[in-house]
Formats: sequence, C-alpha cells, structure tokens
Amino acid sequence: MAEVERFAAAHAGSRRPLQRFVEVALAADWPHFAAVRRTFRSADYAPESGTLIFNIGGNNYRLVARVDFEEGMLFIERVMTHAEYDREKL
Repeated sequence: MAEVERFAAAHAGSRRPLQRFVEVALAADWPHFAAVRRTFRSADYAPESGTLIFNIGGNNYRLVARVDFEEGMLFIERVMTHAEYDREKL
C-alpha cells in the first residue's frame, strides 16, 4: 500500500479513486482473471508475467499489480498517471 499512499500524496485527484480501488480489491474474491474482469471491466492481464493493469479514476491513472490467483494475493507494483504509463510502454 505504500506505493498507493505515495502516489496519492503526490496526485490529490487520485486519492478517492485509489481508495475505492483498494476497498473493492480487498473485498474481492478473484480465483481467475475472468473474476477480475467482472469487477473491473477495463482490467488487462499478461498471464506470462501475472501482471494486471487497472484503469483508475476515469482512465486518468494506471495501477500495475502482480497477482497470485492460487493464493488470492494482489501485489501493487506501481501507480502512475496515464501519460507516465504511455511513456513506460509496459
């Protein structure tokens, strides 16, 4: 959560959308990517790396996380603006 808090401190407009994402993700039961898509329709998944990419705050921000579906764990790696994400070409 440190990454989320750091980003939210630097980008005030992201605070509420990130808080909502965290609340929903903590309550979610995602045994597979299809379940993630039922919760977050715009989520993308790269199965070879286990990376999930979420659009946050009306597509203004990106949250990049790794997921372990077997353990039910989501590890947030990065939060960035849409522009930063486009430059990174993840």
